[in-house]
Amino acid sequence: MRSWMNVGKIGAAAVMTAAVMSYGQSAEAGSGFLAEVPVGDWSYSAVNELITAKVVPDYAVAIPEGRVLSRLEMAMIVDSAMKNQANMTDVQQAALNKLNNEYYYDIKKLTLLNRLDNLDNNQMDKLNNQQAGETLTKEEKAGLKKAAALADKLSINGYARIRNDHYLKDAKDGTGTKRSTRANMIHIAVNSTYKINDNWAAHTDVGYRSSFSNFDDTKSLSPNENQTGLTVDGYVTGKFPKLGLDAKVGKWNEWNIYGWGMDIDCDFSGIQLTQGKKKFKTYFTAGQMDLWDDAMGGDRTKEKVTSLRFFYPFDSKNDINFGTSWSSAMASRYQDPDQGRVFYYYAHAHHKFDNNWGVRAGIINSNAKRDPNNAVASTKTKHPGRWLQIDYKGAKLDKPNTYGVTLTYRYEPALSWPTVTDWCGLNEKFLRLGVSYVPYKNILLDTFYTWGREIDTGARSDLYRFQAQFFF
Repeated sequence: MRSWMNVGKIGAAAVMTAAVMSYGQSAEAGSGFLAEVPVGDWSYSAVNELITAKVVPDYAVAIPEGRVLSRLEMAMIVDSAMKNQANMTDVQQAALNKLNNEYYYDIKKLTLLNRLDNLDNNQMDKLNNQQAGETLTKEEKAGLKKAAALADKLSINGYARIRNDHYLKDAKDGTGTKRSTRANMIHIAVNSTYKINDNWAAHTDVGYRSSFSNFDDTKSLSPNENQTGLTVDGYVTGKFPKLGLDAKVGKWNEWNIYGWGMDIDCDFSGIQLTQGKKKFKTYFTAGQMDLWDDAMGGDRTKEKVTSLRFFYPFDSKNDINFGTSWSSAMASRYQDPDQGRVFYYYAHAHHKFDNNWGVRAGIINSNAKRDPNNAVASTKTKHPGRWLQIDYKGAKLDKPNTYGVTLTYRYEPALSWPTVTDWCGLNEKFLRLGVSYVPYKNILLDTFYTWGREIDTGARSDLYRFQAQFFF
């Protein structure tokens, strides 16, 4: 009898295949074969009920609270339970069928990995004899072992994205509404991870953007949406298990719906520490980030930031995220640059009503001072920022024909918000309707329309997007 901790030995060939078959990006609940099942996910309670009822062969101990499993591990438990359906009640079988639907493709991959793993050296030699009439040489076997060892340590994933964004803005000269291209580009990202040991890994993320709008071959090592160029990020991640501490050090792109307040999308350089052995997590982040100050009227290319964030999932349907951050004052946000750092404080909550409906809400404020050298600053609102989002269903990359709908309201005063988030313009409020759809596995189509208005002037700034993404 084994416990949930003993997931078995997966051989080099299996790991190699898993690396090829998994993908790193996600849409809603879709994720890679080796990705973690989020803390608080319904799967934990569902499998624990089956394990506690002693209907899962070879699993006698329930998953401890706060223990994080990969989709691979969860698939192993579900696969084992599927072999014992005859001894389950109708309620247990219904719960198992739901789990099987969620991890169906993961179980298929697991079956393939097990078959590959059962090909030991003798079987490999036998197979080679049948196909080529001779066994592998000692040098060839050594080469295969080296390749398998590398496959055990190296994994690669990424995506290709085609994006088309357009603004409908009120002209500053009062001549009416003007249409302009915000982004018309292709973006390819290849992300590699090298496992140094059981606790540490090195990452290299390489991206290439090519604009369809600028045909002068504008080159940049940090291209914006309408430039052509290459981006290279390098960082390391590690764990200190006894301390319950995770670390991330280097340069990476940070996209986080739970970020500083509501969400954040920026290039970040520095360190991020995560502490918490159970559900409650504490995040400490220090470094510098690009918040587009110089692109929107300021003169900073990088902003210093130090933040302390807390996250707690009460259960599978409710969580709360709150914290503080200290970021460089930005002239583009009408903030007084002489203030040095601006202090922000925020809270963000999430609730799932059922498998279809969910809601997010948040509020953020700051102690930013108005820029005395900018006459317009005195006319700008100094109220808390607010966010409300309603979600229906959710597109899942591993499940064709799934879709998601979101309706979002944002109110983002420049003086109260540390970054331009989710493509909301400077000092704007908006209502956005978005739809995402998965026509085939690992292909995501999404679009939205934004009815945007400048908070204090009411100037129109609508934005609409059409985008296709291909994950591998």
